[in-house]
Amino acid sequence: MFKLILKIYGIAILIFGFFRSWLFWWHRHEVLNDPLTSAKDIVAAFVWGARYDILVTGFIVILPFLLLLVYDFTHKPVFKAIAFWWIFTGLSLAFMLTAANVVYYHKFYQHITTKALEWFHEPAIVFGMIFQEPRYWFMIIPAGLIVFGFYRLLKKIFASYHPAPVPVKKKLLWNFFILFLIFTGIRGRLGHAPFHLEDANRFKNNFLNELILNPVFVFEKSLELHFKNKSFDLHFMPLNRAIAFVQKSFGVEKPVNKNPVSRIVRHDSVPDRKNVVIILMESMAAWKMAYFGNRENRTPFLDSLFLHSMAFTNMYSNGIHTSAGIYGVHFSYPEIFEKHPLRGTPVKTYKALPQTLKAHHYHTVFFIPHNKAFDNLGFFLSQNAFDRIFYEKDYPKDSIRNIWGVDDHFLFNFVLDKLDSISTTGKPFLASILTIADHSPFYLPDFIKGPTERIRATRFADWAIADFMHKASRKPWFKNTIFVLAADHGEGHKRKYPVPLTYNHIPAMIYYQGVKPQIIDKMAGQIDLFPTLMHILNISYVNNTFGIDLMDSERPYIYFNHDNIEGLIDQTHLLLIDRQKTIGLYHYREGDLTNYKDTETAKGHKMETYLKAHLQTAKYILDNDLQNPD
Repeated sequence: MFKLILKIYGIAILIFGFFRSWLFWWHRHEVLNDPLTSAKDIVAAFVWGARYDILVTGFIVILPFLLLLVYDFTHKPVFKAIAFWWIFTGLSLAFMLTAANVVYYHKFYQHITTKALEWFHEPAIVFGMIFQEPRYWFMIIPAGLIVFGFYRLLKKIFASYHPAPVPVKKKLLWNFFILFLIFTGIRGRLGHAPFHLEDANRFKNNFLNELILNPVFVFEKSLELHFKNKSFDLHFMPLNRAIAFVQKSFGVEKPVNKNPVSRIVRHDSVPDRKNVVIILMESMAAWKMAYFGNRENRTPFLDSLFLHSMAFTNMYSNGIHTSAGIYGVHFSYPEIFEKHPLRGTPVKTYKALPQTLKAHHYHTVFFIPHNKAFDNLGFFLSQNAFDRIFYEKDYPKDSIRNIWGVDDHFLFNFVLDKLDSISTTGKPFLASILTIADHSPFYLPDFIKGPTERIRATRFADWAIADFMHKASRKPWFKNTIFVLAADHGEGHKRKYPVPLTYNHIPAMIYYQGVKPQIIDKMAGQIDLFPTLMHILNISYVNNTFGIDLMDSERPYIYFNHDNIEGLIDQTHLLLIDRQKTIGLYHYREGDLTNYKDTETAKGHKMETYLKAHLQTAKYILDNDLQNPD
């Protein structure tokens, strides 16, 4: 029995180690370019990783071991067969999750958690994306071969196993010793509490700490937390203290309705009934633009427009997914940890941008390039004051490029045609356009040149926007239209901290005829675009949201979400927390990797209080449906 168990552990550790090596190779620059990290640290990370692999393998092997123990005494093959299939199924699923994690981590800079399960509400899109994206095959093919090879090898190991003819007492003692080793491996150590996620924090280099963790262990802990916090309560501080803090932040002396952050915003001028066109640019991170230092000529049009607009240099996205961007720009509430903002039973309704404009007799439309079921977009938007949602079924079948639907060029031309029609009604319109060009799998026209697919994808996105703006400028409704261009989220690039700021730092600009070009360096978020637009439109309203008018005020910090981590940032400092603890406090402007959470305690406490009070208050409002007060 000992040899059989030892062989299974050896195979599992080798396979987990292979995927860990693959992940390391993809992110080797995060380690090799770090002067504080040595070769000894890299070796130590792999050794510690093997201990987490032993832990995961133990969880899968413990029951089959007991079944084999019964088989040793009864010689009934059914117990051996069940043990075989349990081990094969359990470890195969673990290997496939670990393989998928390599690609997932490369995309989101974090291991797979329960957040990934939300995409399986639309399995056709998820699997379509996987099979249409060539780089995912680098995960599928090796994983498939490994599972097949594991089956053949495991079958051979089990076929050669037969109970040894030894005395019962000796057999029991020997198997008790094996059981002791399995339990010790599951605990991770002797004499201490079992391994936890935080036990992987052994190095100054963030990536090495994450490399240690087995993705199956991370996913299990995420699942455990999901069910433990099914009601998703946040208890950072007494609720009345959190609300009072947020009210003071927004200058709310007395709320105007049941919503504790509600305040009247008055503009004395006559409302300017301009149209509003919002372009949500897929993955258009700030680092891709020349203004922010890029030298690859990815966005020549956006670079030019940025300097001729009201442009925001310190704009941060609500989160790292498109749903969070749509939510932030239109509804101005923060995304709170892993909670999906567009889902829920019932779906929540708001009083924010589309509702306010609709109350002023705007026609509201939203253009989605793909299936409206993805992220529950169609239902959520239709429940939140959008008169019409155009999506994949509204476009000719021959215009569908891949699983993401139509390309940006087609979509923009479609939008122009529809806006021409809407403009003839005499009503102003709010038109939101979700682009897709910069999301893999890419559709890349031959005339878009570049050294890599990713560079070409961004250039195509920029070209399509330029073409749209040039054509729109010849339309009679153009001179009476405000254009808002903002990314839905950024994209990971040269991470230094536990989360890559490049995923949340985005470009945003507001352009219209007569706009005074200005660069605004205030801390800002997507949630602030709604109040800022109301200022430009001279529309008085009740602000029930967490957004502020960037033309009239400023905020000390802006918060953002990275799934299980919340961030708060000002001009110099970055704070990161999860639900249980503060992860770190960093001098991000200087690129300083030092964690100051235990030394700059006053600054950390101030930022932590701001962030936690806002999150807890937002959660309270949403839980009690006060985001849409009567």
